Amino acid sequence: MNSIWNTNIDLFAKRFPALKDILCEDIAFFEKETEEGKSPLPLEFIAAKNGSPTAVYTADMAGAEGAKTAAIPLHSKYNPEREAEQLVQQFNRNDFDAAVFLGFGLGYAPIAFAEANPSTPLILIENNPLFLFAALNTLDFSKVFSHQNLIFVTKTNANTAVSVLASYKAERIKIYSSKAHTAHDPSFANEFLELFKRSLQKDEINTNTLEKFSRLWMKNSMANLPYLAKCDGVRKYRSALLQLGGKATELPFVILAAGPSLETVLPHLAKLKESCVLVCVDTALHALVKAGIEPDFIVLVDPQYACARHLEFLKAPSSVLITESAAYPSVFRFECRETVMCSSLFPIGQYFENRLGQKGKLGAGGSVATTAWDFARTCGAKRIYLAGMDLGFPGKQTHIRGSQFEERAHRSSSRTHTAESDGTASLLGASPSLSKDYMGNAILTDKRMSLFAWWFESNCLTALKDGQTTFTLTPQSLAIPNISISSPEELLLECSAKKEELMEAKKKFFEQAQKNSSSIKAEEEKNALPSFENVLLEFKENLLNLQALSKKGLTLCQSAIQNRTKVREVNAKLSEIDSQILNSKGKDAAALVFPTERQLSAKVKELPEAAQNDPMLKPIYYSRLIYSELQKAVKAYLDLV
Repeated sequence: MNSIWNTNIDLFAKRFPALKDILCEDIAFFEKETEEGKSPLPLEFIAAKNGSPTAVYTADMAGAEGAKTAAIPLHSKYNPEREAEQLVQQFNRNDFDAAVFLGFGLGYAPIAFAEANPSTPLILIENNPLFLFAALNTLDFSKVFSHQNLIFVTKTNANTAVSVLASYKAERIKIYSSKAHTAHDPSFANEFLELFKRSLQKDEINTNTLEKFSRLWMKNSMANLPYLAKCDGVRKYRSALLQLGGKATELPFVILAAGPSLETVLPHLAKLKESCVLVCVDTALHALVKAGIEPDFIVLVDPQYACARHLEFLKAPSSVLITESAAYPSVFRFECRETVMCSSLFPIGQYFENRLGQKGKLGAGGSVATTAWDFARTCGAKRIYLAGMDLGFPGKQTHIRGSQFEERAHRSSSRTHTAESDGTASLLGASPSLSKDYMGNAILTDKRMSLFAWWFESNCLTALKDGQTTFTLTPQSLAIPNISISSPEELLLECSAKKEELMEAKKKFFEQAQKNSSSIKAEEEKNALPSFENVLLEFKENLLNLQALSKKGLTLCQSAIQNRTKVREVNAKLSEIDSQILNSKGKDAAALVFPTERQLSAKVKELPEAAQNDPMLKPIYYSRLIYSELQKAVKAYLDLV
């Protein structure tokens, strides 16, 4: 092997020893083929006009006239270095937090990027390790391997590759992708880009949701704080089936969502409840109670008032309600067997749980059905069944008849705004598109539901690897990879064959959960966790400290604006204040009602002209804006404490 390869592979081994071990067989194959003069890849290496090495990829193309081959240049045939430099000039540090190269040919662009941006996170994705080795055998990658924030992704699937980017905001990632560099594996590249596009949509939805509902989340959380001390957490059910062992893990969990197809399963639920655990999402409860069925669990985790109304005028004395501290306060007055809480997704609940004890995390994919499914998974169920989880509009219906969605539409209908108008708005409100159900028939879905389907696709695959299989009892639903087809009749037949065993397993499951609850309480007493009253007092003190710091910062900013000679002195003091704020235990709670980046950008544009054009005062004006918004956020909490 040549000296470039030897140097690069040594640097690779030092920087990524575990990855090098994973690729050891591929490395050995590449070295053997290369040393024997064979080409392990369909690449023709040539010299560019300026003498630099480049290559042409020979691709097999299928066309109307049969199979053809195409010669695809990986880089400029004149000056590949200049081409790479021009490409990475598109990167603006102010606009992006990370750069991703999806395929990179022989590596000219990543090398140029590493030199120009030595600290900006750099992620190199080349799924075929042989193409990665071809680059390492051709160009000096020492600048890449010495980069401060470098990640290599190879020999994996598109889902895993996208998950590597999870620590960065999707809209702050710059993707470099060339068809020439992905022509050898277009399916991987296309799937990666599609998944990344979905993560962009998810981030946008999350930002929109935060801007719209953050104040509601704060008010609900503050009103419900005492329940964090009173209610058990779902962690008492975690792995309860696995603790029982044996055939208990065969106990099926059935997730009941409010899609139109739930109608086909309703007649079977009374029998299924005998030997299955029924987990109902809040939107489906009205239809179940109307059919005379009380599920074992009801899941409601959405803080909106509209979701609380799904429980309105209902009761389920034998059901356990799973909710979280940001739910609308009336939810905690629902008449049921017991109310248990999952860990909050919001910073106020997280603050108190960190001091009073964790409730138990459940996955959140944007739909309450994702949380219900994850609850079944964490209990240790080997078989999870979905019913009414349509993620589309079979028969152009939006929800099962009798659900609160349909009842509310009828209650609020008028001559000029009928119930049918509401249905049409649901059908057409989020970029509708046609897809396929499990039987291959067309089903109308939309962008929002496609994101939920993606969540199930990836999480069901992870569960499969752990021996947990997900089925659908309603094949009219949107088809999701990694979910198998079953039927209520088939499930009933299986359950009847071992009815006594499953009934006993269900009984012991709930008994084990109560034993776990006692153990958790004993552990918390042993650790001498503080009282709720003391944690609430500490929370208020942290908020008052944040308020004092922001007030001090505002005063300093104003003094610098009025007297430019104080700018240097003020900047030093502001750095100390910022450090204290970042170390404050109350900052995360305040962040909930703090403006989003998008909102802050809009407010910056409204600052005085001096803030826009004066390089000395611009940071001072920006700091003043931050302290002012922090004061507003803290006051919003203090008004509720």
